[in-house]
Amino acid sequence: MSQITPQLHPLWNAYPQLQADLASVLMRIQANLDVDDVQIEQALLTTFQNGGKLLRPAFAILMADFNPVANRDALLNLAASIEMLHGATLIHDDIIDDAPTRRHHPSVQAQLGKDIAVYAGDFLFAATFRMIADNVTDVATMRQATRYLDHILYGELCQRANHYRLDMTMAEYLNQIAGKTAALFELAIILGTSTTNADEVFISTAQSFGRNVGIAFQLLDDILDYTADADKLGKPVLHDVREGVYSAPLILALAHNPEIATLVSKGAELTDLELLALKTMVINSGAVDAAKDLAVTYTEQAWDDLDALPDAHTKNILMAISTELLARQN
Repeated sequence: MSQITPQLHPLWNAYPQLQADLASVLMRIQANLDVDDVQIEQALLTTFQNGGKLLRPAFAILMADFNPVANRDALLNLAASIEMLHGATLIHDDIIDDAPTRRHHPSVQAQLGKDIAVYAGDFLFAATFRMIADNVTDVATMRQATRYLDHILYGELCQRANHYRLDMTMAEYLNQIAGKTAALFELAIILGTSTTNADEVFISTAQSFGRNVGIAFQLLDDILDYTADADKLGKPVLHDVREGVYSAPLILALAHNPEIATLVSKGAELTDLELLALKTMVINSGAVDAAKDLAVTYTEQAWDDLDALPDAHTKNILMAISTELLARQN
């Protein structure tokens, strides 16, 4: 099999030990991508060659390092499993959305076809279950991990149920991303802390941090659809709107401007020019600024969670990372 050779994101340059751990995570992913099919192998390599910040495995490692880690090898394997699960969800998302690109490259489904993409995503789901089962030592954590996998699927089903819904509420949107995005951050922390002797209060606070960061992260990702161009974003701007997937800025704008609803109701028939016009209308409505304020609220809640955790060298790293994520432009 070919090797995964992506450059780690510059975000980690200031943290040499974490950078080394994440390099090991990538090696462990590589070791679990062995499949006797050239096209599926290519799809799997494409998923991880094209980069990504590795935020979820980083959170697993950093939260574990607040306490003595009983088994470092298991921690890094579990960190790898959460990134593999994340990769599986991205592949399947791109199939559902018929997305042409992912992270500035052709998506797996666009490059190799939907059938290969389905097999590749399914392979990663199976590999994730195997790695979790092989590295979690107690039944309670295994049950909890299974429940979070259910939460993640529930978030995807909520998104499906909300397709093309002009009356979708912010409460429904937040419930959707709590499963679709935030649950992955929470699961990363559950798996990481399972390799330590952390007490229930620490784990509960750490999970709350992961949930709040995850929601803020998704809000910012959705905001970038309106504030970044396609070249910086690595995917077509507002492609999701054409596919009937509505996010915070649009939901907030729809509540105040009937003209926007008239345009959005064209659905899959929206032209590129109409999407650009929609982008301008949403920004001018003030909805993007309102969504940014909401992202700040969740980020500040995450900082409050972090403040409640005991002092440790990883605490400053987590604060720095969450601060940088809030300011990101792509």
